[in-house]
Amino acid sequence: MTDKPTISMKKRLNLVVLPIIAGILVYLVYSIFQVTVKDAKKWQELANSQQLQSTIVKASRGAIYDSKSQVLAQSSTVYNVYADPVMLAEQLKAKDEKIDKIKQDIAEESDAKKREQYQKTLDECKSSEKLYDELVTVLADELMVETSVVREKCEANSMYEIIKKEVEKTTCDKINKFLTDNELDGIRCEPTTKRFYPQNELAGAVLGYINNDGDGVYGLEAYYDDYLSGVDGRTVSAKDRDGEAIPYKYKQSFDAKDGDSLYLNIDTTIQLYLESALKKSVDKFNPRERACGIIMNPKNGKIYAMATVNGCDPNEPNELYDESYEKQLEGLDEESDEYHKEHIRLLTKQWTNKAISELYYPGSVFKVITGSSALEEKVIDLKETFGCSGELTVLGQTIHCWNTGGHGAQTFAQAIINSCNPAFMEIGAKLGVKGFCDYFKAYGLTEKTGIDLPNEADSFFYSADTMSEVDLAVSSFGQANKITPLQMITAYAAAINGGYLVTPQVVDKIVDADGNIVKEFDPVIKRQVISEETSADMRDVLENNVSTEHSGNCYIQGYKIGGKSGTSQKMDVDENMHVGSYCAFAPADDPEVIMLVMVDAPTGDAYYGAQVATPVCVEVFEQLLPYLGFYPEYTEEELENLQVSVPNEQFETVKNAQKTLEALGLQVKVVGSGSEVKKQSPAGGTMVKSGTVVLYTDDTAEEMKSVPSLQGLSKQNAIDALELAGLNINVKGNDSDNDLATAQEDQSIAAGESVPEGTIVSVTITAVDALHE
Repeated sequence: MTDKPTISMKKRLNLVVLPIIAGILVYLVYSIFQVTVKDAKKWQELANSQQLQSTIVKASRGAIYDSKSQVLAQSSTVYNVYADPVMLAEQLKAKDEKIDKIKQDIAEESDAKKREQYQKTLDECKSSEKLYDELVTVLADELMVETSVVREKCEANSMYEIIKKEVEKTTCDKINKFLTDNELDGIRCEPTTKRFYPQNELAGAVLGYINNDGDGVYGLEAYYDDYLSGVDGRTVSAKDRDGEAIPYKYKQSFDAKDGDSLYLNIDTTIQLYLESALKKSVDKFNPRERACGIIMNPKNGKIYAMATVNGCDPNEPNELYDESYEKQLEGLDEESDEYHKEHIRLLTKQWTNKAISELYYPGSVFKVITGSSALEEKVIDLKETFGCSGELTVLGQTIHCWNTGGHGAQTFAQAIINSCNPAFMEIGAKLGVKGFCDYFKAYGLTEKTGIDLPNEADSFFYSADTMSEVDLAVSSFGQANKITPLQMITAYAAAINGGYLVTPQVVDKIVDADGNIVKEFDPVIKRQVISEETSADMRDVLENNVSTEHSGNCYIQGYKIGGKSGTSQKMDVDENMHVGSYCAFAPADDPEVIMLVMVDAPTGDAYYGAQVATPVCVEVFEQLLPYLGFYPEYTEEELENLQVSVPNEQFETVKNAQKTLEALGLQVKVVGSGSEVKKQSPAGGTMVKSGTVVLYTDDTAEEMKSVPSLQGLSKQNAIDALELAGLNINVKGNDSDNDLATAQEDQSIAAGESVPEGTIVSVTITAVDALHE
């Protein structure tokens, strides 16, 4: 007989077992609480990472338009061709299963006619192996990708493998046709976007560009990236316990929100005027450090154009656009570190917006700031005279005027015309160190302008604590403090717009994909620097500068324009290197547009602002002012010396043509015996100062004339020389009658060339003393 456990034994066993069971239960309850409550988020994320697969759907980047809604940057639709290996495998497997089913039907079918039909269907079917090989070949050929790469993508263990990005629609159509014809799925063409800049290099440094990830890198693309980029969408799909992708019915999609678009104050037409004229100056004077220009509305700060030449093409951001940069890389091994470093340096320089990111000594253009500050403080007045003996000594240091013989006594307006350094050193001294520095700050020259572009540079300047009397003297004519061209034009605008310092603005408004305005930018006036009265005086003085001394200034017949040129030495680099600049505004009595041009370190003998920058302003304003709706109003003196546009008299009778041309003050020479004009020289639409129009009435050959050299001749002597040669003259820009004004070396047709009688030769007439600032 077996002994049974006693009650006491059971109790002792319970005392041992029950606590263990209770401990296990407590641990289980705690663990469940830990997993399901306390660490629920952690385990949920871990589970999702193992069970869910997320794919980003890129938002379409917003466009950039100019002020007239012309496209400057946009994202066009292209396609990413991708494989879904899971679906493709299922599709191919289904093809084989279909073939097996047909074979089984043939074997089981007793009716010969039906067996024949089944066999015909079977013959039309392709095996999965054959169909897959054909698919790989089509993808490789159309996408220009190696077959090994296509196979690798199509056989991966995932639901999303990109085979090629940014594929054109025509290519996708061919791929889709193959898939449709073969009733196959598993290869998809996913729409995406590619950034395109239809104007190429126009305003390139302002627009910037995007990188391979679609992020803005420079310019507006970078500054407004958050608005332009939008919000990407997402597609979430599930995987089974073995990590295999579950087909599409288990997907969830979240739509992308397309980016907002920018509408700029920049006008493509004005931008083209500026870049074209700048390019001519760069080609002619070959500046070592490029050239830049800014055109803006002085009242509200709207930027109409901003250019750096030579610039860059946003469509090819990693390519050197300037041929001179390419030459600097010649001889370097493309695989060397030296080559890559130099290439990056040149790319960085190419993309630098010179108008906002580089500093320069403004030279005599800055005299507008010194003079307006002194007038506002009433330490000088318009009737006061300032002496100039050709030099001025400050603390033992002699500083010369460009006119070493001196200008003698001169009023403030005359000092502006003469661009007299000693006069402005005297004006600066009257203003004093504190007064000068206070206005330098008030004009916004100690801070960034606040323009909506990245990489705006900080100025370099003497403070009141560090400025000596010598520093004050050279600062007064713009040779000590370094600022950006944008700071200069913004300060200049304040001097002539009534005294108000405005914030320059490139973007006018931001609009979403549905056309709703997200944000509008109103003009921002920081402060009033000088009074309306002082500003009006400055406008008068600067308009007088242009109208009195045509040479070296932005003089255009029929327009009231104010302006001042400047030439500074690059003392921190090489005192023999110079910066030439000019700042002009119009209409002078109520300015609506202001323009600054700066040419940095021109090579050769021509480097004054009047030589390298003024012609750019003249050419641009001649086109810009009529474009903005401002038309010439001539004075009696201008009417007497007005250049005329030659009318087109082709196919007119000789009698009527003579009458029309003579009424314009032009002489007429008729060649041939016909009664009707067959052709003429010069052609219709060209501008002439005076001269003869040759009318041909038959097929008589044109008489060729040799072009004389005009360089150094006065205006009248240049006219006489061309008339004697049977040619006509067109005086470009500033039509000066100054006795010291002579023709420059820029005549449009080189001396010695043979041209048809009556041909127009264009030339700039500039006074020698007007070149100095």
